[in-house]
Amino acid sequence: MANKPESGQTTLQRGKACLRCRKRKMRCDGTKPACQQCVRAKKAEACEYDDGKGKTRTQLLREHIARLEARIRELEDPEYVSPAVVFLNIFSPHRRQCGLDIHMGHVVDTLTTSPKEQRHPVLMNTMYLWACFISRPEPLSQHEDHYLGLALDALQEGLRDGEKTIDIIQGSCLLSMYFLANGRILEGSYHATAAAALAVQCGLHINTYQGKVWSTDPQDQYDMKPSRTGVKEGERILAFWQVYNLDRCWSVILRKPSIIPDGLDPRQSINCPWPQDWAEYEAGHINVVPPFQTIRGFMGGEVSPSGFSTQAMRVKASALFAQADQLSSAWEPRVKGPSMLLQETQALERAIAQFITTLMPLDQLDAISVEDKHTLLVAHTLAHTASVQLYRPLAQDDPLVFDKCARSARACVAVIKHISDRDYKYLDPIIGPCWSYAADTLIIELETREVAWTVVETDVRSQITTLLYAMTTLGPRLPIVAISAAKVQKRLSEL
Repeated sequence: MANKPESGQTTLQRGKACLRCRKRKMRCDGTKPACQQCVRAKKAEACEYDDGKGKTRTQLLREHIARLEARIRELEDPEYVSPAVVFLNIFSPHRRQCGLDIHMGHVVDTLTTSPKEQRHPVLMNTMYLWACFISRPEPLSQHEDHYLGLALDALQEGLRDGEKTIDIIQGSCLLSMYFLANGRILEGSYHATAAAALAVQCGLHINTYQGKVWSTDPQDQYDMKPSRTGVKEGERILAFWQVYNLDRCWSVILRKPSIIPDGLDPRQSINCPWPQDWAEYEAGHINVVPPFQTIRGFMGGEVSPSGFSTQAMRVKASALFAQADQLSSAWEPRVKGPSMLLQETQALERAIAQFITTLMPLDQLDAISVEDKHTLLVAHTLAHTASVQLYRPLAQDDPLVFDKCARSARACVAVIKHISDRDYKYLDPIIGPCWSYAADTLIIELETREVAWTVVETDVRSQITTLLYAMTTLGPRLPIVAISAAKVQKRLSEL
């Protein structure tokens, strides 16, 4: 049935007429699917509306033609590479840097498929945005504002349509990380909060995978193609932990409450399986019996066989970092805390120490893939910074506790010594604020030694210098780190 304008309406709002009437400057009644002007002219099939609620048939046809032309060019010239592929090739080595763990081969494969099978424009445009950002100061970076605008527009459209929510959540996380990396804190915080809230609303924190019963009969025929179910579920799992890392780590830095709940109520409990490598998901290997409470179980000392992938270690480091800050915030300065809080603090100290022993040693990181190396460098740093955070409120009045903080800060410096010059361009922005925490602790140690009229140890100044070198090296690539470096330099100048 045609949709007619409300009775009594004599003129349409500006921009509501069909495209044919607009072009011919004719009065349009706004009837859908075809207005009376087009019907009388026997042009009903050409009656289209561009009202912002979706693409017109002409737009869809043009996009389809563009895809066909691109495909023809690829077939005619094997050396031709589409601009989209160029952008994705630039972005791909940096995807873990901004928290995204996605199979880039699958993304590239969808470029020439139908719109229904393609990834959502918000995800694609945020990846293009990051490709421009990490290309600074190359000419490609001039297109940052263009792709940022496209990404924000696509995000609004995606939220309105409610389709491909995993892509929308991933794109929102990339937007947040882009703003945070650039020191645009309010915008970054906004998109981080929105992504976490949407992930919870969609139930990503809940394990929804129903395990398939596999036949053990050797006569059965097996499909050797990658498991579509495993890939889809893998995307869902990795998308949740992407949001979790963003929510937990940056909530500490931004001094705001985290959004993703993890309580005793099953509806508010995180029982999403630990993240695994993409090869596991492509093979259809899904951990169908995860811990009832993934993070709470880990904090309580439970050991899951699937919890030792590189991605899982990064998640555990985020959990410890956030928990340390939460317990630290519960202490009242100069007031003796309750025994329960002290017990929780000591238990977390043991958990951090135990976790560090499960991480691959720093001197072995060059033997693994560069992506895994960069992820584990951040995991090491987060774990040591968690120890710094845990006892900060008590360190001021207790020399023994302060010594624990200082040792953890020096451990952060030890991690830096395993970062090569090439590694800096791939580091997660969260590492900058961690270095800032370590530097603050060492500066306090320096102040204490000077006030006490003791000889200032060259070692302490050397460690601060190492931290500043790392921050000033990373700062030109990540403005938020440059901001932290400037604050540390200012504190040093005031000594």
